Amino acid sequence: MTNELSMKDLLDEQEKAFNEVKVGKTITAKIIKVAHDEVVLDLEYGFDGIIPVGELNIEGNKSIEEVYNVGDEVTAVIQRVSEKDGTIRLSKLQADKRNDLAEITKAYEDHRIITVNVEKAIERGVFAKYKSIDVFMPISQIDTKFVKETKEYIGANLECYLIELDAKRNRFVVSHREVLQERINIEREERRARIQAEKEAERARIKAERDAERTRIKQEKEDLFNSLQVGQKRHGKVTKIMSYGAFVDIGGLEGLVHLNNLSWKRVESVEDMLQEGQEVDVYVLDVNMETRKIALALKDINNDPWQLISEDVYVDDIITGKVVRIIDRGAFLEIREGVEAFLPISELSEDRVVKVTNVVNIDDEVKVKVLNFNPENRRMLVSKKEAEREPEEDYTEYLEVEDSLGTLGDLFKDKFKNLQK
Repeated sequence: MTNELSMKDLLDEQEKAFNEVKVGKTITAKIIKVAHDEVVLDLEYGFDGIIPVGELNIEGNKSIEEVYNVGDEVTAVIQRVSEKDGTIRLSKLQADKRNDLAEITKAYEDHRIITVNVEKAIERGVFAKYKSIDVFMPISQIDTKFVKETKEYIGANLECYLIELDAKRNRFVVSHREVLQERINIEREERRARIQAEKEAERARIKAERDAERTRIKQEKEDLFNSLQVGQKRHGKVTKIMSYGAFVDIGGLEGLVHLNNLSWKRVESVEDMLQEGQEVDVYVLDVNMETRKIALALKDINNDPWQLISEDVYVDDIITGKVVRIIDRGAFLEIREGVEAFLPISELSEDRVVKVTNVVNIDDEVKVKVLNFNPENRRMLVSKKEAEREPEEDYTEYLEVEDSLGTLGDLFKDKFKNLQK
């Protein structure tokens, strides 16, 4: 028995191989020959696999020799088997279409972008290829903008979504517009998110600055409040006028200047002295640490006219004042700026006075005598009639008589004699 196969065995093997070869089966083999119109594959057992140029799926206008070489491995689908000449006709295009169809179906199911190449334009759209698969893109799906000329897209590689797939009817519809719109939406959303983030960052920055400014102002106010001392002179601005006084900002803190502390003179209305927005110098009267309230004075509290006049005027002094106010019970006289004295109606004259204005009137200069003076309580009582009274003759010098002169009777006896006559 020999190791070599007999002719009969070889024929049997070939027949068995032919039986295994079925139309539609996919096989992979190496190229043994490249011609101008076909390539030949080695299918073993002496059979040749022929792939015509039309079934090679060559892109563009390239020749077979530019794409394939002897020894290259090629996967193709059996189309026809010829037992007479021992050849099998194959199609690489059909194999590629199977793979490409599987890819494009998967892309459709996953809503994944594919890239197609536009080959032909018509009025209603363009025809393109995804590898070996022909697809159609309606004119409405080419761009987000109005498309006038579809020819302008020939040769373009466009990213698309499959919007319709029917393999049985060989219908594949794609949309470049959906990809563009999706990216526009993404860019718009990213821009919106970026703008929102920038706004939030700006708001955070502004808030941080405001918080820092508030903290700084609060600390400055606290430092200012702690630095205030009674008697201090401060510069400020009038912020609000009320019937009972005015509020003054002295550098971030507001204090109240009460009506009574506007001037040493009598003030009828706050508006007579101050206006909102007016800059003024004020004096610190009181700082309440518990209520955080500040009392201020527009008048110079360091030069109290009552204290100053107490050094010059005493009870029984004759002084001059100007009538500034009249009431039924008497008149008020301005002795000095900020110092008023009360002249009762009973002290106007020795005679009975029915009406104050019968004796004095506003702006009259009146000489009066100080009857009572209490600078601590800001009270001064004066009398016009006492100031006008003739001084009594002073007999004091006669009250102390030397022994040598005798008694008072002896001293005045001559005068008494004249009275008796």
